[in-house]
Amino acid sequence: MAVTLNPPHTAPSRTGDHTFERRLRLGGPLLKQNIATMVLESPFYGQRRPRLQCGAKLLCVSDLLLLGRATIDEARSLLHWLEVEAGFGKTGICGLSMGGVHAAMVGSLHPTPIATLPFLAPHSAVVAFCEGVLKHATAWEALREDAAQKTGMTLEQVRERLRSVLSLTDVTRFPIPKNPKAVIFVAATDDGYIPKHSVLELQRAWPGSEVRWVTGGHVSSFLLHNDAFRKAIVDALNILEWRES
Repeated sequence: MAVTLNPPHTAPSRTGDHTFERRLRLGGPLLKQNIATMVLESPFYGQRRPRLQCGAKLLCVSDLLLLGRATIDEARSLLHWLEVEAGFGKTGICGLSMGGVHAAMVGSLHPTPIATLPFLAPHSAVVAFCEGVLKHATAWEALREDAAQKTGMTLEQVRERLRSVLSLTDVTRFPIPKNPKAVIFVAATDDGYIPKHSVLELQRAWPGSEVRWVTGGHVSSFLLHNDAFRKAIVDALNILEWRES
Protein backbone atom coordinates (compact mmCIF):
# COMPACT_ATOMS: atom_id res chain seq x y z
CA MET A 1 0.00 0.00 0.00
CA ALA A 2 1.31 3.43 -0.95
CA VAL A 3 -0.20 6.73 0.18
CA THR A 4 0.44 9.54 -2.30
CA LEU A 5 0.27 13.25 -1.52
CA ASN A 6 -0.74 16.15 -3.73
CA PRO A 7 1.92 17.90 -5.83
CA PRO A 8 2.91 21.51 -5.15
CA HIS A 9 0.44 24.34 -5.59
CA THR A 10 2.54 25.43 -8.59
CA ALA A 11 2.08 22.19 -10.51
CA PRO A 12 -1.68 22.32 -11.22
CA SER A 13 -1.31 25.50 -13.28
CA ARG A 14 1.16 23.66 -15.54
CA THR A 15 -0.28 20.15 -15.62
CA GLY A 16 -3.98 20.84 -15.09
CA ASP A 17 -3.89 18.50 -12.10
CA HIS A 18 -5.75 20.11 -9.22
CA THR A 19 -7.31 16.92 -7.90
CA PHE A 20 -5.81 13.43 -7.84
CA GLU A 21 -6.43 11.91 -11.28
CA ARG A 22 -2.78 11.95 -12.33
CA ARG A 23 -1.69 10.19 -9.14
CA LEU A 24 -4.32 7.52 -9.66
CA ARG A 25 -2.86 6.94 -13.12
CA LEU A 26 0.58 6.60 -11.54
CA GLY A 27 -0.58 4.10 -8.94
CA GLY A 28 -3.17 2.19 -11.00
CA PRO A 29 -0.70 -0.07 -12.88
CA LEU A 30 0.88 -1.06 -9.55
CA LEU A 31 -2.24 -3.10 -8.76
CA LYS A 32 -0.78 -5.77 -11.05
CA GLN A 33 2.06 -6.07 -8.53
CA ASN A 34 -0.34 -6.25 -5.58
CA ILE A 35 0.29 -2.63 -4.55
CA ALA A 36 -2.76 -0.52 -3.77
CA THR A 37 -2.74 3.28 -3.75
CA MET A 38 -4.61 5.66 -1.45
CA VAL A 39 -4.53 9.29 -2.62
CA LEU A 40 -4.95 12.17 -0.20
CA GLU A 41 -6.44 15.35 -1.61
CA SER A 42 -4.66 17.94 0.48
CA PRO A 43 -6.17 21.10 1.97
CA PHE A 44 -6.35 24.03 -0.48
CA TYR A 45 -6.72 21.63 -3.44
CA GLY A 46 -9.71 20.54 -5.50
CA GLN A 47 -12.85 20.25 -3.39
CA ARG A 48 -10.91 21.47 -0.35
CA ARG A 49 -9.94 24.78 -1.93
CA PRO A 50 -11.18 27.89 -0.07
CA ARG A 51 -13.93 29.77 -1.88
CA LEU A 52 -11.92 32.97 -2.33
CA GLN A 53 -8.77 31.22 -3.52
CA CYS A 54 -8.06 31.61 -7.23
CA GLY A 55 -6.77 28.36 -8.70
CA ALA A 56 -3.63 27.20 -6.94
CA LYS A 57 -2.56 30.61 -5.64
CA LEU A 58 -2.64 30.65 -1.86
CA LEU A 59 -4.00 33.82 -0.30
CA CYS A 60 -1.65 33.98 2.69
CA VAL A 61 1.78 32.73 3.68
CA SER A 62 0.12 31.17 6.72
CA ASP A 63 -1.98 29.05 4.35
CA LEU A 64 1.20 27.36 3.14
CA LEU A 65 2.14 26.37 6.68
CA LEU A 66 -1.41 25.25 7.48
CA LEU A 67 -1.50 23.19 4.28
CA GLY A 68 1.69 21.41 5.23
CA ARG A 69 0.72 20.73 8.85
CA ALA A 70 -2.71 19.37 7.92
CA THR A 71 -1.33 17.22 5.09
CA ILE A 72 1.32 15.68 7.32
CA ASP A 73 -1.12 14.99 10.17
CA GLU A 74 -3.70 13.48 7.83
CA ALA A 75 -1.15 11.30 6.05
CA ARG A 76 0.16 9.99 9.35
CA SER A 77 -3.39 9.18 10.44
CA LEU A 78 -4.06 7.32 7.19
CA LEU A 79 -0.89 5.27 7.58
CA HIS A 80 -1.86 4.39 11.14
CA TRP A 81 -5.28 3.24 9.96
CA LEU A 82 -3.80 1.19 7.12
CA GLU A 83 -1.40 -0.60 9.46
CA VAL A 84 -3.50 -0.99 12.61
CA GLU A 85 -7.07 -1.19 11.34
CA ALA A 86 -6.77 -2.42 7.74
CA GLY A 87 -3.85 -4.77 8.44
CA PHE A 88 -1.56 -3.93 5.53
CA GLY A 89 1.83 -5.59 6.00
CA LYS A 90 3.88 -3.02 4.11
CA THR A 91 3.13 0.67 3.66
CA GLY A 92 4.82 3.61 2.00
CA ILE A 93 4.41 7.33 1.44
CA CYS A 94 5.23 9.26 -1.72
CA GLY A 95 4.61 12.74 -3.04
CA LEU A 96 5.61 15.06 -5.84
CA SER A 97 7.53 18.33 -5.33
CA MET A 98 5.97 20.03 -2.30
CA GLY A 99 4.10 16.79 -1.73
CA GLY A 100 7.52 15.13 -1.80
CA VAL A 101 8.70 17.36 1.04
CA HIS A 102 5.61 16.38 3.01
CA ALA A 103 6.19 12.70 2.21
CA ALA A 104 9.75 12.99 3.51
CA MET A 105 8.47 14.53 6.74
CA VAL A 106 5.87 11.81 7.19
CA GLY A 107 8.46 9.10 6.54
CA SER A 108 10.75 10.74 9.05
CA LEU A 109 8.13 10.97 11.80
CA HIS A 110 6.47 7.57 11.32
CA PRO A 111 7.17 5.29 14.30
CA THR A 112 7.84 2.19 12.17
CA PRO A 113 9.84 1.62 8.96
CA ILE A 114 7.93 2.58 5.81
CA ALA A 115 8.89 3.13 2.20
CA THR A 116 9.46 6.85 1.67
CA LEU A 117 9.45 8.28 -1.86
CA PRO A 118 10.08 12.04 -2.19
CA PHE A 119 9.70 12.76 -5.92
CA LEU A 120 11.18 15.96 -7.43
CA ALA A 121 11.42 17.40 -3.93
CA PRO A 122 13.80 19.94 -2.35
CA HIS A 123 15.12 19.59 1.17
CA SER A 124 13.27 22.77 2.19
CA ALA A 125 10.59 25.13 0.88
CA VAL A 126 13.19 27.90 1.14
CA VAL A 127 14.82 26.54 -2.00
CA ALA A 128 11.62 26.77 -4.05
CA PHE A 129 10.28 30.11 -2.84
CA CYS A 130 13.43 32.09 -2.06
CA GLU A 131 16.03 30.66 -4.45
CA GLY A 132 14.22 28.95 -7.34
CA VAL A 133 12.02 30.35 -10.08
CA LEU A 134 9.06 30.71 -7.72
CA LYS A 135 10.72 33.73 -6.14
CA HIS A 136 9.66 35.58 -9.30
CA ALA A 137 6.02 34.55 -8.79
CA THR A 138 5.76 35.54 -5.12
CA ALA A 139 3.89 38.78 -4.32
CA TRP A 140 6.85 40.37 -2.53
CA GLU A 141 5.51 43.91 -2.81
CA ALA A 142 2.20 42.91 -1.26
CA LEU A 143 4.09 41.24 1.58
CA ARG A 144 6.25 44.33 2.01
CA GLU A 145 3.24 46.67 2.12
CA ASP A 146 1.55 44.47 4.71
CA ALA A 147 4.69 44.32 6.83
CA ALA A 148 5.43 48.03 6.40
CA GLN A 149 2.08 48.94 7.93
CA LYS A 150 3.05 47.04 11.07
CA THR A 151 6.80 47.22 11.44
CA GLY A 152 8.15 49.30 8.54
CA MET A 153 10.12 46.39 7.06
CA THR A 154 12.00 46.79 3.80
CA LEU A 155 11.59 44.43 0.85
CA GLU A 156 14.87 42.69 1.66
CA GLN A 157 13.81 42.24 5.28
CA VAL A 158 10.53 40.71 4.10
CA ARG A 159 12.44 38.19 1.99
CA GLU A 160 14.65 37.26 4.91
CA ARG A 161 11.62 36.93 7.16
CA LEU A 162 9.98 34.51 4.71
CA ARG A 163 13.22 32.57 4.49
CA SER A 164 13.27 32.30 8.28
CA VAL A 165 9.64 31.14 8.43
CA LEU A 166 10.11 28.55 5.69
CA SER A 167 13.25 27.21 7.35
CA LEU A 168 10.78 25.26 9.51
CA THR A 169 10.33 23.00 6.49
CA ASP A 170 14.00 21.99 6.35
CA VAL A 171 13.74 18.19 6.34
CA THR A 172 17.44 17.77 7.14
CA ARG A 173 16.52 18.85 10.67
CA PHE A 174 14.00 16.02 10.99
CA PRO A 175 14.85 12.58 12.43
CA ILE A 176 16.33 9.98 10.09
CA PRO A 177 13.61 7.49 9.02
CA LYS A 178 13.58 4.14 10.80
CA ASN A 179 14.85 2.41 7.64
CA PRO A 180 16.69 4.93 5.43
CA LYS A 181 17.45 2.17 2.91
CA ALA A 182 13.72 2.25 2.08
CA VAL A 183 14.01 5.93 1.11
CA ILE A 184 14.37 6.55 -2.63
CA PHE A 185 14.51 10.06 -4.03
CA VAL A 186 13.70 10.55 -7.71
CA ALA A 187 15.01 13.83 -9.12
CA ALA A 188 15.19 15.45 -12.58
CA THR A 189 18.39 16.40 -14.37
CA ASP A 190 17.00 19.71 -15.71
CA ASP A 191 14.63 20.78 -12.93
CA GLY A 192 14.25 24.56 -12.90
CA TYR A 193 12.48 24.48 -9.54
CA ILE A 194 14.57 22.02 -7.56
CA PRO A 195 18.38 22.30 -7.89
CA LYS A 196 20.44 19.14 -7.67
CA HIS A 197 22.34 20.32 -4.60
CA SER A 198 19.09 20.48 -2.60
CA VAL A 199 18.20 16.86 -3.38
CA LEU A 200 21.70 15.69 -2.52
CA GLU A 201 21.69 17.67 0.73
CA LEU A 202 18.74 15.66 2.03
CA GLN A 203 20.21 12.40 0.77
CA ARG A 204 23.42 13.11 2.70
CA ALA A 205 21.38 13.84 5.83
CA TRP A 206 19.81 10.39 5.56
CA PRO A 207 22.73 7.95 5.07
CA GLY A 208 21.61 4.79 3.31
CA SER A 209 18.98 6.53 1.20
CA GLU A 210 19.21 6.54 -2.60
CA VAL A 211 18.83 9.17 -5.32
CA ARG A 212 17.70 8.20 -8.82
CA TRP A 213 17.85 10.66 -11.71
CA VAL A 214 15.48 10.96 -14.67
CA THR A 215 15.88 13.31 -17.62
CA GLY A 216 13.63 16.33 -18.07
CA GLY A 217 12.28 19.28 -16.16
CA HIS A 218 10.04 19.61 -13.13
CA VAL A 219 6.87 18.58 -14.98
CA SER A 220 8.13 16.81 -18.12
CA SER A 221 10.22 14.32 -16.13
CA PHE A 222 7.14 13.11 -14.28
CA LEU A 223 4.99 12.96 -17.41
CA LEU A 224 7.61 11.08 -19.43
CA HIS A 225 9.06 8.72 -16.83
CA ASN A 226 6.12 7.28 -14.91
CA ASP A 227 7.71 3.83 -15.09
CA ALA A 228 10.81 5.08 -13.25
CA PHE A 229 8.66 6.53 -10.47
CA ARG A 230 6.65 3.34 -10.20
CA LYS A 231 9.81 1.23 -10.04
CA ALA A 232 11.07 3.35 -7.15
CA ILE A 233 7.83 2.66 -5.25
CA VAL A 234 8.12 -1.08 -5.88
CA ASP A 235 11.80 -1.22 -4.95
CA ALA A 236 11.34 0.76 -1.72
CA LEU A 237 8.45 -1.44 -0.59
CA ASN A 238 10.47 -4.57 -1.39
CA ILE A 239 13.20 -3.44 0.99
CA LEU A 240 10.81 -3.56 3.91
CA GLU A 241 10.23 -6.63 6.05
CA TRP A 242 6.65 -7.92 6.05
CA ARG A 243 4.71 -6.95 9.17
CA GLU A 244 2.17 -9.28 10.69
CA SER A 245 -1.32 -7.74 10.81
